[in-house]
Amino acid sequence: MTAAYRALFVGDQTESYALLTRMLEGSDIAIDSVVSPAQVVASVAQRAPDLIVFAFDLEARALADICRALRANPVTSTVPLLALARSSRSRLAAFDAGIDDFLTHQIRREEFLVRVNGLLRAAAARRQLAAEQLAQEVKRREAVRMAFRRYISPKVADRILDDPELRDSVLGSTNARAQAAVMFADMRGFTAISERLPPIEVVELLNEFFGLLTDVAFEYDGTIFNMAGDSLLIGFGVPVEQLDAAARAIAAARQMLSRFGMLADRWRARHDIEIGLGIGINVGEVIAGNIGSPSYMNYTIIGDTVNVASRLAQRARAGEMLFSDAVKRALDSTGIDVSAMPLPPIVLRGRSSPIDIFCVPTEHRIDFRTH
Repeated sequence: MTAAYRALFVGDQTESYALLTRMLEGSDIAIDSVVSPAQVVASVAQRAPDLIVFAFDLEARALADICRALRANPVTSTVPLLALARSSRSRLAAFDAGIDDFLTHQIRREEFLVRVNGLLRAAAARRQLAAEQLAQEVKRREAVRMAFRRYISPKVADRILDDPELRDSVLGSTNARAQAAVMFADMRGFTAISERLPPIEVVELLNEFFGLLTDVAFEYDGTIFNMAGDSLLIGFGVPVEQLDAAARAIAAARQMLSRFGMLADRWRARHDIEIGLGIGINVGEVIAGNIGSPSYMNYTIIGDTVNVASRLAQRARAGEMLFSDAVKRALDSTGIDVSAMPLPPIVLRGRSSPIDIFCVPTEHRIDFRTH
């Protein structure tokens, strides 16, 4: 009959080995192999046993090193470690080294088997608990990752999940300050669409619009913070720091304007409608956190940086990207030239002093204010 459990004996085939052989005779535990202390780590790497029995004649430090290595190895971390010795003089030293149980040569076979089976049951329980905890963690991580993927790129979501402090910050109630590049992308001509097309077609166009912008944002590891009406709020450098947040925002905006220009051409041919995209970008400090009530919360960013980006998006014409002097300084500090045109300083609603702004137009630029 095949034994249910396999034991690894560590030591010479001396008195302890002979005792172990007699004790296990007729049980469901078999001695799988016999190795020296120096061979233990290599042996378990090839085949993990269910029980490891030490002939306790090792020097305490050497035994402690072996036990530590076995506990650090995920394959053997729950395998019970048993010591057999002629007397109980080394009992405390064995436990201090990391042994689970210590038995002397004088033990009766019945007690020996009870003690060993108890170790095996406890190890099985630990393995089951560890497997259940791992399954729950995997399930939880996947659920969180799927939730994150609604507004965070998969790469950024993985970084958050791998960082307990960052994960707790995003999922918890803690508000965090961050330096970020904030982008608002607004559709131009949406009101005309709503008036001319049935609601079901308007929804389809909005889904196509937001799908395009979200895909581009994720390409540059941006985070979608808000999607409302015909506007999208995107952050770069938050919740995960990105030293090149401004450059990412500009590159993403360029891609959005280019791809949306092609989308607008298709919509014009299909529905005979004129549509465009205006983008505003600002750089500065924001507060990121979960805002709302106990029954409903939304992870978002707030602050004057966000407000300025919103105002710039409102002023941008279709096919145009407007950004603040803060963005220009961030780009200049890294030697990035986006061929931006300086515009006259403006006073944005809600601010008392003017700010310098810059424009990056495209061939798709349309001024809906003249239509």
